[in-house]
Amino acid sequence: MLLAAPVALPLIGPAGAEDIAPIVSPDRIDDVRTIKPDPYPDFDNFAWRAFIALNWPSLTDPARRGLPDRSRALGDKGPRVWETFKARYELFQTAPDGRPVPPQPWATYAALNPCGPGADNRAKTLASFDPFMDFNQASFMAGVGSSPLVAQNRTYTRYEARLNEPEYSALALSGWSLGQNLPDPTHPAKLPAGSIAVKAAWRLLTQADTPAIRARYYVESANVVDVARTLAAGHVVCLKRDVALVGLHIMIRTKDRPQGIWSTFEQVDNVPPAGTGEAREPDARDAGAPYSYFDGHKPNLGLWPTFGTADTLPVSIDHPPRIDPRPMQVVRRHPIHAQTMALNRAYWALPGIKGTVWEHYMLVASQWPTIPQPLSPQNDGGYFPGQPLAADAPRENYQSADAPKENVANTTMETYFQDPPSSCMACHQSISNALGRDFVGILASFR
Repeated sequence: MLLAAPVALPLIGPAGAEDIAPIVSPDRIDDVRTIKPDPYPDFDNFAWRAFIALNWPSLTDPARRGLPDRSRALGDKGPRVWETFKARYELFQTAPDGRPVPPQPWATYAALNPCGPGADNRAKTLASFDPFMDFNQASFMAGVGSSPLVAQNRTYTRYEARLNEPEYSALALSGWSLGQNLPDPTHPAKLPAGSIAVKAAWRLLTQADTPAIRARYYVESANVVDVARTLAAGHVVCLKRDVALVGLHIMIRTKDRPQGIWSTFEQVDNVPPAGTGEAREPDARDAGAPYSYFDGHKPNLGLWPTFGTADTLPVSIDHPPRIDPRPMQVVRRHPIHAQTMALNRAYWALPGIKGTVWEHYMLVASQWPTIPQPLSPQNDGGYFPGQPLAADAPRENYQSADAPKENVANTTMETYFQDPPSSCMACHQSISNALGRDFVGILASFR
């Protein structure tokens, strides 16, 4: 039987007018309560503050998982706060014979590991009990993975999802991770305010990644699935590899935004810049660095491969990844909002960020509900940016039908779904909230 262990949560200051000021702190903002005619500074600053707080060096003892080490600075080494959240595989435990196993309490690192009994859950594991699940991006179809992404160094991008204590405990204690008592539209789920879900994209590093290139990334050592050995053995076989963080999704439920405030970040060297003028994104070439997902010697600025081709089929044990996959050409199809880029530059200039790896990460987009009530499987929150509101809807942030379509896609996690109307909240509405599962995409595999 799962017993919830009491866990202290980080102190979070009240939201207020001062919360639009960029600062470096281990404490995030708790909410965005009021709406101004220009909402971007408030929501984008909420996103950046969350990014910093979640990437603060973490305390590592089991009883204090998910808490910042306040004696350290953002640029210090060590696992980040979000990396001590529970991994997806810690929630969905599978015995060697394939039986689902109840998850462990929050305040422990004891759990079955996809890489086998010798793997330590304190170390990063980029694997799942399904041999190649972590090779695929998420899709708009429940329980079905989308396409893989191959970097220019001919390695597959790997993905992981992690949950903080409120969200993990809500899912684990309910039995939902075992497929029991699943919520439905008649009896919908309601996760508590303060729940956080994080999804990360990692690029494997090779000898081609020089010390100068590595210095531009947050780099971790991780247990990752080895393709050749896994195919030969017929079960997951892991090797220790250095991996670089290239993308990070953050979803935080708040009291006033129960559908969550969503944000997505990328490493600045992923793809060529899409913006112009003051809105122009950083260009890896200006720093003498290569793009992770684009070959600058190939002049065609088109996305390749296109969705639906053989290279984009989801990988699995029946359709395994290639030993030596072809690199993919990725572009950002829509530029980052100019005000978002302005806030990125303000954060990059701050003491505590400038001169650290975090000055090479940028907010790509924030998204939030504008119609948070009533909570129901039919209410997608009236998400913005992303959709025009009805003429009689509350106009916190009206986006007319002929307004320019804004980028809300991360090139490492929604590579093939960058065009509107796709978005974080639209995807989670269709695959989970409409089923009564409160935007929790990881429950989509239960039908």
